[in-house]
Amino acid sequence: MPAETQGVISLLPALFAIVLTLVSRQVLLSLFTGIWIGATILVGWNPIGGAAYSLQLVINNVTESFNSKLLLFTFLSGAMLGMIFLSGGMNALAQRIIARIKTRKQAALGTSVLGMLIFVDSYASTMITGSVMRPITDKFDISREKLAYLLDSTTSPVVSVAVVSTWVGFEVGLIREQFASLGIDQSAFVVFLQSIPFRFYSLLAVALVFILVVMDWDFGPMKRAERRAKEEGKVLGDDADPLIETREEDIVTPDHVDSRWWYFAAPIVTLVAVTGFGLLYSGGWPELAPVEALKGAATADAILWGVFSACALLLAILVGHARVQLEAVSDAIFEGFKMVMFPVAVLSLAWTIGGVSQALGVGPFVVSVAEGVITPELLPAVVFLAAAIISFSIGTSWGTMSIMFPVAVPLAYQLGAPLPGAIGAILTGSLFGDHCSPISDTTVLSSMFAGADHVDHVNTQIPYALLSGTVATGLFLADGYGVSTLTVSGYGVGPLALLGVGVLTLFVAAYYLSQHADVSVPNAFGSSSD
Repeated sequence: MPAETQGVISLLPALFAIVLTLVSRQVLLSLFTGIWIGATILVGWNPIGGAAYSLQLVINNVTESFNSKLLLFTFLSGAMLGMIFLSGGMNALAQRIIARIKTRKQAALGTSVLGMLIFVDSYASTMITGSVMRPITDKFDISREKLAYLLDSTTSPVVSVAVVSTWVGFEVGLIREQFASLGIDQSAFVVFLQSIPFRFYSLLAVALVFILVVMDWDFGPMKRAERRAKEEGKVLGDDADPLIETREEDIVTPDHVDSRWWYFAAPIVTLVAVTGFGLLYSGGWPELAPVEALKGAATADAILWGVFSACALLLAILVGHARVQLEAVSDAIFEGFKMVMFPVAVLSLAWTIGGVSQALGVGPFVVSVAEGVITPELLPAVVFLAAAIISFSIGTSWGTMSIMFPVAVPLAYQLGAPLPGAIGAILTGSLFGDHCSPISDTTVLSSMFAGADHVDHVNTQIPYALLSGTVATGLFLADGYGVSTLTVSGYGVGPLALLGVGVLTLFVAAYYLSQHADVSVPNAFGSSSD
C-alpha cells in the first residue's frame, strides 16, 4: 500500500457524506460531517482538533483561486438572474419559444439540443440552458428532476469531447506531459482526437438522453417523478427543497416596463461572446492559433468576464431603456444574491470534502487495488472503473484525471496497450463522478439552474448513469480483448462499431427497464419524487 494513502479508510468521509446526504436530505450537515470525519483522521483521530481543522480546510478551499472565481461567478449569475426577472425578458422570450413548441417531447428535445450547442463551457451551458428552458419545461409539466438530468447529461459529457472547449487544453496538457516523461514522439492533440471514439461513457450518456426523450421512456425514480408531473401537474415533489428558488414572481417587473425578448437574449449572447473571446485571449490569441490558445485558456477568468459583462449590459438596459429606478435594480440584485447563497455553501463544502478525500489518498488507494488485477486485456475496463470510483468519491473530473494520468498512461505504455483506448478510459471514467456525484460542482449547478431538489436530482440520475456506465464497461472489456481490432468481411470493427453496439444495447436495456421496472417500490433514499 503506498505510504501516501490511508487505505480503505480514505473512502470513509466521502462515502459517509454521500450516503448521509441521500438518506437524511440534509446536504450541508452531511457534507460538513464528512469533512469533520476526514479532518479527524488527518489530525490523528482527535475529534476536537478535527473540528478546528475542518474550518481551516473550508477556508483553504474557498480561497483557492479557481474556486473563489467560480463562487464569484455564481454570485454574479444570481445578480444576473435577479435583473432578468426584473426586466421580464425571460418570460417574453419563453412566450415566443412556447408558441413554436407544441409538445412535452419538443420541449425536452429543445433543452437537450440547446445544452449540446453551448459546448464551449459546461458551467455556461448549464446556466444558460437552465435559465432559458425552465419556464418552458414547467409549462409542459416536465419534472424539475428530468430538467436537471437533461442539463447534467448535455453539458460535461459534450464539453469533455468537444475539440473547442474549456476542457481541451487541460486534457491535451495532461497527455503531452506524460508523453514527454515517457519519451513518446506523438502529437498529444492527435492522440486526444483518437481517444474520442473511446469515450464510451460520455457518448453513451448523451445517446441515452435522446433515446429516453424520443421514445418517451423513463425508469426508476425518474419514472415516478415524470408520472407525478404529467398526472398531477407538479414539477416538484411535495417535500422537495429546490437548491435555488427561481420563482420569477419573487421579483416583480414594474408595470411601466414593456418587456422585450431581447432583454434576456442580449445579455446571454454577451455572456457567450465575451466568454469565448476571454478563452482565446487569455490563452494567447491572436499570437497563437485558436486551437492552441484554448489549450492555455484561463477558464475561470473567462466565465467571470462573461457574466460580469452580461450584468453590466443588463444594468444599462434596465436603467437606460426600460427606465427602471436604480433602487429596484439594487433590490433585484440582492434577491439574486439570496437565490444562490445555498448553492454557494454546497459548492464550498463539496470542494472541501473532495480535497479531504484527496489528502487521505483515495486516488493512490484505488489505483493500488486496480494495479493488482490489471492485464493488457483488462486495462481499459479497470482504468475506467478506477477513474469512475475516484471521481464519484472526490466529485471532480479534473482532479481524477490528474491522479490517473501519471499511473495509467505509463502502465499502458509498459504493457503495450493502445494509448488512445487507455486515455479515453481515463477521460470518460473521470467524467462519471463529475456527472452524477452529489459533491460534484456540475451536479450542484444542474440542480441549481433547474430549480430542482439536489437529492432528488442525484436519486433520479444515478440509475441512468449506472446504466451507461455498465454498458461502457462492457465495451472497454471488448476493446481490451481486441474486438475493436477485428475485421469482418474485410472491414475493421473499430471503436465506432463497438459504440454502435453499445447504443443498441442501451436502447434495449432502456426499453426493458421502462416496461418492467417496478415503479411502486419506494425510493431507497427517500426521494420526494414519490
